[in-house]
Amino acid sequence: MPERPGQLRSDPVPVFHLYGEDGQWLMPDLVHVEPIAARSRLHNWEIKPHRHHGLFQLLWLRQGNARLYLDGEVGAIEGGAVLLVPQHCVHGFRFSRGARGLVVTIAYPLLVRLGIEAPSRTDGSGRSQLCRLDDLAAREPVEVLLAALEQEYATQAEHRGLLLESMIGALLAWLLRAPEPQAEMPALARARQHLAAFSAEVERSYLLHLPLAHYADKLGISSAHLNAVCRQLTQRSALEIIHARLMLEARRSLAYSSMSIRDISESLGFGDPAYFTRFFRRLSGGLAPRDFRQRAMSMAAGH
Repeated sequence: MPERPGQLRSDPVPVFHLYGEDGQWLMPDLVHVEPIAARSRLHNWEIKPHRHHGLFQLLWLRQGNARLYLDGEVGAIEGGAVLLVPQHCVHGFRFSRGARGLVVTIAYPLLVRLGIEAPSRTDGSGRSQLCRLDDLAAREPVEVLLAALEQEYATQAEHRGLLLESMIGALLAWLLRAPEPQAEMPALARARQHLAAFSAEVERSYLLHLPLAHYADKLGISSAHLNAVCRQLTQRSALEIIHARLMLEARRSLAYSSMSIRDISESLGFGDPAYFTRFFRRLSGGLAPRDFRQRAMSMAAGH
């Protein structure tokens, strides 16, 4: 059983897109795959406690071992384990030198598209789930899929996106069949449930540009309470979370479609393309939609 080091720290826990990166991904892929060593080696094999908003992570420790920190609990994992980490869960690792495996980061809109909106172990309670591959009837196909996912992610071959999504869907389906151990709800569980419900409502309604009161009413709390929950767990306001979802869709449309700026503006609920451009510039650090598209096309071409 994990040992308890005490209460969670009162100082803010960093919220990252990827560990150590404060900026947004330029290319709006809904999945990111990298070896454990790629990032942990840069930090002396230690990933300090942090959390993500809007991102689900799957960590496959293929070889080696690691000490892990999960929402105030400390434990250990060894090779042959997969850890599922939902958004808002505070997590950190100290890997043995030379540890091998993968970290797969998945944006929640992809989980929704795959029909994995809120399985019991990835819901608003913020609980992580450890799967020991020895306990899975499908261990061999899971390991084969994880290796294939790493290989496919590194290519730019035709139908890459479809293959990545299919492999992730199959992986999660097998992993979520694993028996779920009983565990008590961690501190701040109620706030996490509110945030999970808010995130789901944003996913359904972000194109409608609804007022914040709409979301608060859906949750049965005040707008001030909703904002407090968002800032407590994500260090962003509720409106910033809604805007981030709009920006994700804007970046994807600009990078992967030939739609005009006007058409993208209308599809995202902006009546005025000039307003959309101002919105995009403000949230992208001054980059105009047209400039973003050119940069994304250049990156896709390998320039």
